[in-house]
Amino acid sequence: MKVRHLILPAAFMLVSVAPVSAASVEAVSKISSAVVYPSSARVTRATSLKLQEGGQTVLFSGVQPLFDENSLAVSGAGDAKVRILGAGIRTVQLTASPDQRVRELELKIQELDDQAGSLQGEAGSLADKKAFLDSVRLFSAGQIPKDLVTRVPSAEELKGTLTFLEGELKLYTEARQGLNVKLRETARARQALQAELDQLRSGGAREERVLAVDLECEKPGSLDLEVAYNLPAVSWYPLYDARVDFPKGKVALSAYAVVRQSTGEDWAEAQLTLSTARPAAGGRMPELAPWWIKPAVPRRERRLMLNAMDSAVMSKAVQGASGEAMELYEQAAPTAMPVPQKAETSYAQALTSGASLVYKAARPVTVKSDGSDVRVPLFSQTLDAAFEYAATPRLSPYAYLKAAVTNGSQDQLLAGRVNAFLDGTYVGASDVQKTVAPGESLDLYLGVDEGITVKRELVEEKADETLLGSIPSTTRKISYKYKMTVENYKPGAVTVNLFDQVPVSQDDRIKVVRVQTSQKPDSEKYKDREGVYLWTLSLQPKEKKEIWLSYVVECPRDLVVEGL
Repeated sequence: MKVRHLILPAAFMLVSVAPVSAASVEAVSKISSAVVYPSSARVTRATSLKLQEGGQTVLFSGVQPLFDENSLAVSGAGDAKVRILGAGIRTVQLTASPDQRVRELELKIQELDDQAGSLQGEAGSLADKKAFLDSVRLFSAGQIPKDLVTRVPSAEELKGTLTFLEGELKLYTEARQGLNVKLRETARARQALQAELDQLRSGGAREERVLAVDLECEKPGSLDLEVAYNLPAVSWYPLYDARVDFPKGKVALSAYAVVRQSTGEDWAEAQLTLSTARPAAGGRMPELAPWWIKPAVPRRERRLMLNAMDSAVMSKAVQGASGEAMELYEQAAPTAMPVPQKAETSYAQALTSGASLVYKAARPVTVKSDGSDVRVPLFSQTLDAAFEYAATPRLSPYAYLKAAVTNGSQDQLLAGRVNAFLDGTYVGASDVQKTVAPGESLDLYLGVDEGITVKRELVEEKADETLLGSIPSTTRKISYKYKMTVENYKPGAVTVNLFDQVPVSQDDRIKVVRVQTSQKPDSEKYKDREGVYLWTLSLQPKEKKEIWLSYVVECPRDLVVEGL
């Protein structure tokens, strides 16, 4: 019968001292399991041993030097009666030729170099994208003032340009930051491997840093020994595939964990557990210190005050009254703002809510240490869906498919990217914007469906600036008329939510009058947005519907209206 032995915490193991007479046992080990967090992992390295009676030190070679020694823990079970005395990193003399290790290190370094080259290529592509965005920004900065001479760009044009630049620059910044993290992790891993390789290649080098576990074996036998520790350069994120069965009104939603690691060591057939916990965030809530405020002291006066304070302190010290000098120093010194603890920055980030989610992979998974993505299936569910389309032809000439679904009763949906497939064809990417609890409903956007066509045309734009004959009027009237067309080329009936808008005045001198529509909108203030109209249209196969919208803008003749 196997007995589970003591698991030692790192704080004890790192101060333990190995018995002087301990014999060394070289362990053949592998990463047997890993708990992967969003930005790190806790791995377990396992080995099976036959132990003799007496003190022994088990040496684990190949352990990456990046691991956190404070997280180290050791456990064991077997027929042998064993006491675990301690563990830590040590430098030992190699008993065998390092040639094999040299070849392993060279291959790993080459893999990291290839990975770094790929990352540099991504950096080049990002630089090209940034250059393009800069050119758009410069062009807009020059073109918009030119347009102001001949016309006033509409608010939608300005908003569209700003929204595009803001969104793309945000994506660029996020991608660049993520790329920088990967490059740093790759460089750090390569540096550690290169240092070990340089040591092995140096003349007469026969030393290696290993993880050593000290044991006292009281009864010989077998022992399954495990060491667990935390590693950086590991991450995972959720990803979904949404496959739409339009005729049946179903969405097959498959969830995956995308795992990548660049620790310098491949994980071969390891049992993976995916967790949303973030150990690096800490477990203690930050505490508030007093927030002192006071009148600001100009820099020159503050320097004079400090000089006078220091002189007073020195004078008192010479007189042998060091205690009074310190009291004078404390009274004269302006109270400084308390320096926040370093951990507070981490605690301020809302990284988790409630208990973390944990997924265990159904079978062992191999994850190479080259930063490549590995998909681990988490779960799949088929959801009933109410399909409808949404179109805003003023902003986009496409109809977007939306599925109103209710999450299943067991699995939470984490925020993440959704790859949408319609009729087996990839149609675009969407996202789950926030965590969706079991039984909670959500709108799942599934990309563009070209089976529905939409179009918006400006039919009339006319300005009336005269009152009688050639006598100018004090009021200028501009009339607009638009036609929106929706056509259904799908084999079945569809519902389309069609959006448009009329301008809303923010000045009493500007009036929007004679608003007319060929069909009464279902909402003239969609989601409390002034001037945003919604028509909910039902279309049979090959049916076409038209919506006409017209209005008149009145303003003083000499007033330039922004946004039209």
